Formats: sequence, C-alpha cells, structure tokens
Amino acid sequence: MKRLTLLAALVAFTACKGGPPPVPEGAAVIIRQNHFHTRYCGHYLFGTQWYFIEKHRHGVDCDHELVDGVWTLVQED
Repeated sequence: MKRLTLLAALVAFTACKGGPPPVPEGAAVIIRQNHFHTRYCGHYLFGTQWYFIEKHRHGVDCDHELVDGVWTLVQED
C-alpha cells in the first residue's frame, strides 16, 4: 500500500509540473553563420546547441517554435 501511495504522489507531482523536460532528438551539429533557416532545413536550437533531424519539416505540431527567425525546442518552465 505504501508503494502505491508513493507512486500516486509521483504521478501527481509529474502531472503538476507539466511532464518531463523536452529532450533534443537528432544529431548535434554546427551551423554556418551564413545559413538561412527555413521550415524545410531540419535544424533547430536547444539551449546553445544546434540539432539536425533528417527529412524533418517544421510545422504546427513538430514541437519547435519559430523565435526570432530560428526554430527552437522550447524549454517550458
């Protein structure tokens, strides 16, 4: 019974916090300064690191947000 209560408390805590933090996917890459990001390039920024997902297309449900012309995986607070 004690384990069940602890598990329920952990689930409730996770639900209140909005779930686990986002985890970047794809390969970490270095972007040239003259690169122009489009919704088709597959690059996105997470923190200070760039990532690339092959054949990725940015859009409404891709978990990336366009911030100042850069696709970003947003870290919720």
